[in-house]
Amino acid sequence: MEVGTVPLYIEPPQAIVPEEVLQALGRARLHLLEQVAHQANSELCQSPFSTLEEDAVSHFLVRLVCCDGASRRWLLDAEEALLRRRLQQASASERLKALRAGVPGAESSGAVSLHFTQLPVSLLAGRRVLLRRGQATVQPEDFPELICGTFRRHLTAALVACAQKGPGVLEAAPPLKRAVEHLRPDVDRLLNLRDSEDSVDLRLSNFEEMLEKSMPPCMQYLVDFQREGKHLKHLGRLQLRPLLREAGLPLAEARRWWQREFLRDAAVTKEDFELEHVYHIEHAYGCMGKGKPAFAWSCRKTWDFPSPRADQAHGCPFKSLDDARLRRLLRGSRGAGTLSEAQVEEALRLREAPDPDGTCQERACAFVFSVRHPGAEIFTPKHPMEFLRRSRRYYGRDMSQEHRDIQPLASANWCGEGTNLAQLTLRDGSAKIVTIQRKTACHLGRQQEQRSGPAAGPSG
Repeated sequence: MEVGTVPLYIEPPQAIVPEEVLQALGRARLHLLEQVAHQANSELCQSPFSTLEEDAVSHFLVRLVCCDGASRRWLLDAEEALLRRRLQQASASERLKALRAGVPGAESSGAVSLHFTQLPVSLLAGRRVLLRRGQATVQPEDFPELICGTFRRHLTAALVACAQKGPGVLEAAPPLKRAVEHLRPDVDRLLNLRDSEDSVDLRLSNFEEMLEKSMPPCMQYLVDFQREGKHLKHLGRLQLRPLLREAGLPLAEARRWWQREFLRDAAVTKEDFELEHVYHIEHAYGCMGKGKPAFAWSCRKTWDFPSPRADQAHGCPFKSLDDARLRRLLRGSRGAGTLSEAQVEEALRLREAPDPDGTCQERACAFVFSVRHPGAEIFTPKHPMEFLRRSRRYYGRDMSQEHRDIQPLASANWCGEGTNLAQLTLRDGSAKIVTIQRKTACHLGRQQEQRSGPAAGPSG
């Protein structure tokens, strides 16, 4: 290795680096971590840094870029893999130096005795240590595992602190902020976040635009409730937190957004927010608890929520709101997302229409989508993120194709005379959901089966 030792990045470097050099070091770091992820363990790890200071600067810069969300887990895995590779290539004296620097109380070159809580889980699970009265004895051949486990624990805590304090640090240092913003597209590329067709990429910078144009009525309902000066209660927070996470809002920005919205309620102080709510936000992002991110509930799941009281907001607005509150939600001042009076009445009619399948709320939501996205492919929403992703695809592509007169909305999945819902575009430009009776493919298949006998294999 060219840097000459095994760095553990316990303390940040004291260095003054030009902005252009800082960006170059960050790119080199990301390239190195990408190489480590794709190389076999036996291949050499060639560091692009000529000094320990350059290596440390690049590491701490990438910490600022990858301190939250999916990038945090990627960085933890990549840096641990890089450390393992460096330990494989290091000499015995360098490994011992890394052990003494990274593991408190490890001074001996032979077996090391530590309290069992300092050990990585892999050593305990593999029964590779000798336990006696809470003390664990680790043999020299397991030192790399001990160093990597301690390093990952330290880096995890550092990234959590970085997510909390990083925005303030960046605001105070514009060149550092520009370097971080310069590297974010490279991190997104590595994570395949922006290459995905279904990427939403929600940020504070585009939050109001997405709220107006793309968020489904349930998300608008929850956000609007907080902006009336009342914070969301338990079920509302459980519903909205994973929606914002899945939409791509980074953890640091989520903390800022939630704090701003909570403090609209005069009954909530900043200390209350830090004490009672920050943990749950980080838990939704997989940074606390079992380390698994939370995922948003489907539409049908929210239908089972209890009816909200006057001081609560949760569930599907087409099911839980009365006519007056639903009108106010759909007629809110949203620019491109505003419905006319006639369209609001049509949505109210659809949610009240008799429906043996219990999908009247989905039909009303589908109508709202069709009005807000003229000419888009019509669908029956089953999940709020489906509404949001389709909306972003709509605004992200050329919609110059001519509107079709009738567009299928959903087909019945039972045999016999099926029912299709369709959007009918009228001459005055308004849209109306109509019901069309026609034979379904399943019905036609049953007629063919009656003529020729049942087909082999299980029937659909």
